[in-house]
Amino acid sequence: RHSRYVNFSVKVRAIFINEFARHKHMFPGIDGEAFFVGTVLHSLDHTLFEWIVEDPLWLDIDDPKFGKMAELTRIVRAGFVEDVPFLYFNKRFSRSDHPFYKRVYEKAAKIDRKLADHMDTCIIK
Repeated sequence: RHSRYVNFSVKVRAIFINEFARHKHMFPGIDGEAFFVGTVLHSLDHTLFEWIVEDPLWLDIDDPKFGKMAELTRIVRAGFVEDVPFLYFNKRFSRSDHPFYKRVYEKAAKIDRKLADHMDTCIIK
């Protein structure tokens, strides 16, 4: 069995691509695979990073091999992972009225509601 994330991602990708084919006329010039990666996978990547690395200071900047990467990752975790508060627009699939996002979310939530609730229509951090 794969991880929870892999299981969800593989199943939701099929849903996303099928729904995208139905709504493609609403997204002229957009590639469905790139759209999936840029919305679902990218937003869940940020979410999982936030859940797994709760404190940026956990990263060891003194490690001789990975210290420089840890420094950069601390900055990313501290400033570019959590949601920006007080947005004037909706960015979640779960709250979208758009038929494409709504259908993808409804189906994804049946697989894993917690992960589906963190799928973003755009990345703003």
